[in-house]
Amino acid sequence: MMLKQNSHAPCRSYQIVSQPLMKGQLSDHPLAELVHEVSLKHLSGTLRLQHESVKAAIYFDQGEVIYAASNLRELRLVEYLKKHGLVAELEVSASGNRSDVSLAATLVASGVVDRLTLEFVFRKLVADILRVALLWSKGTWEFDDHSLLEDSIRVRLDIPGLLMEAARRMKLELVASRFPSDKELISPVKGLPDFNTLMPAEGFLISRVDNPIKLGELIALSGLREPEAMKTIYGLLLGNFIEQEHKPNVLRARQQAAVSHPPASLSAPLDSLQSQGEASAQTQELDLDAFLARLHGASNHYEVLNVISTAPPERIKNSYYALARLYHPDKFHLQTSATLHTRIESAFARITQAYETLMDAGRRSNYDARLAAVEKSRKFARSAPKKVFKKADPTRDSDAGTAPEVESESQRAEKNFKEGFGALQQGQTKFAVTRLAAAAHALPHEARYRAYYGRALAAGEETRRLAESELQTAIKLDPNNASYRVMLAELCFELGFYKRAEAELVRAFSLEPNDPEARELMDKLETNRTPR
Repeated sequence: MMLKQNSHAPCRSYQIVSQPLMKGQLSDHPLAELVHEVSLKHLSGTLRLQHESVKAAIYFDQGEVIYAASNLRELRLVEYLKKHGLVAELEVSASGNRSDVSLAATLVASGVVDRLTLEFVFRKLVADILRVALLWSKGTWEFDDHSLLEDSIRVRLDIPGLLMEAARRMKLELVASRFPSDKELISPVKGLPDFNTLMPAEGFLISRVDNPIKLGELIALSGLREPEAMKTIYGLLLGNFIEQEHKPNVLRARQQAAVSHPPASLSAPLDSLQSQGEASAQTQELDLDAFLARLHGASNHYEVLNVISTAPPERIKNSYYALARLYHPDKFHLQTSATLHTRIESAFARITQAYETLMDAGRRSNYDARLAAVEKSRKFARSAPKKVFKKADPTRDSDAGTAPEVESESQRAEKNFKEGFGALQQGQTKFAVTRLAAAAHALPHEARYRAYYGRALAAGEETRRLAESELQTAIKLDPNNASYRVMLAELCFELGFYKRAEAELVRAFSLEPNDPEARELMDKLETNRTPR
């Protein structure tokens, strides 16, 4: 985001046009749908809203939200700066009615606040303005594609995520009114969705949409009450996880806008659909054979779900729902023989068992312990003394006397690091410290080793100071790694140094704006900050 003060019109960042191009009531067209339509059509312009005495303006560029402003005092930049302890009252007392952008430019020019910090604050401010406005069920809206933001300012937000968040909080009756016909087709989007941020009901519902399906049939498959099913579907539509047959068409552009095209299956002739279906059936059969063969060769729950042993819960969840979407037995009920369908049911029961085990922290820990015990037994077997052959022994195999390749120091360090990292992920802190310490001492200039050694040390109260030193060293070795700064921020938070934690998080956001761990920790700071 770049900040630039407009000397000619310091209080305005947009052009005034007397007749807005389009307008309406939020009760007829909720803000979430308007934002979604702007995104689909890649429109540019300003969407102005009014709810009672509160006003807001949302600015778009090629379908992306780039800025938002409100006249609500709690949603002004000065309040956010004071809330985060970034400026004193005297430093902003003379701001008067100046625009947030003008105030920001002045503060940066005077050195009161640095640009990276303001970028972070603006992202939170704009997101909160949208969160408030998205819940307005009454009020007016006006969209003007002539009115564009003049200042050089941009924020990057997860708009689909914000729209889904709003849908989850909407009243059931309001959402149900957005679906006039249960015969409307709901279709999958291109590409495999990312299930990481979804609720269980949302992920399950997506797994049911592998071809265009009528809304009424999808509701019946969801297993939810009709209003709740509609609410879930509505959120998935706004989040671009699925798409509807009749796309919104309230807003217009002066020029031809780039519009997302419906899947070919919705507009293709019936005979074309039939030929596509036959080809798809053949591909599906080959894919099913490969899936069953892979599952047959899987030796543990991680291999069943096709994830690594240190995979976080969101990765496991993502993999499970992806498999459910492709291979749930219900999909093959009328397409396969009884014998094959039994194999599919058995395979998916194994997938479900793996998912339920790995998603429960206690059960996963016990399962990992059993796997570790098995692996330990295998290591003992491999380390058993081998028969030593004399050089003159003609009976030995030709390659039996070949000297094994000496393991290099870097290879040993990497092996120790991987074992320590895995132990850290499973909560085996003491073992992790020993392995990660060995890796860090062997190769002290490897930032990864120092960072995760520091994270392991941070788990013990008596070693937290040493942990800080290791994390600081890792950041010096790799200053552009946001994860290391988040680790240091976590340590500062645990020690009660909230301002230092926030400063590190701001630097992390400047490197990786959408880091989920940084976002979670910042939320904890908001609720736990106390003077120290």
